[in-house]
Amino acid sequence: MQYFCTKDELHGTDCHEFFKGEWDQRFWNDESIYIYDDVFRDTGLRHTLSLSLPDYSPYDPTEIYPDDWDAIKKKAGPDATGALAEADEWVREAFKEYGMFTILGI
Repeated sequence: MQYFCTKDELHGTDCHEFFKGEWDQRFWNDESIYIYDDVFRDTGLRHTLSLSLPDYSPYDPTEIYPDDWDAIKKKAGPDATGALAEADEWVREAFKEYGMFTILGI
């Protein structure tokens, strides 16, 4: 993957975790995907989330539902679109299993 990685591919801790379902207070989950903070910022994903979700904070957990995901994708710029497309299959699986996912901030 170009933007995201799995737990086994991590080489640092400065990242945002995309956690399937409602967060259960555990970090570094095997089923999660991770994006480093600099990539999150440089692709515009951080800005896109701020535009799309009024209560979004990159330092706290944020629950994402299908309507939120659609709004995020609509507001995404060209760089963010690639990262969102890469995560999309994982996101669809999370929605199918849990109806939502949680972004865990740094």
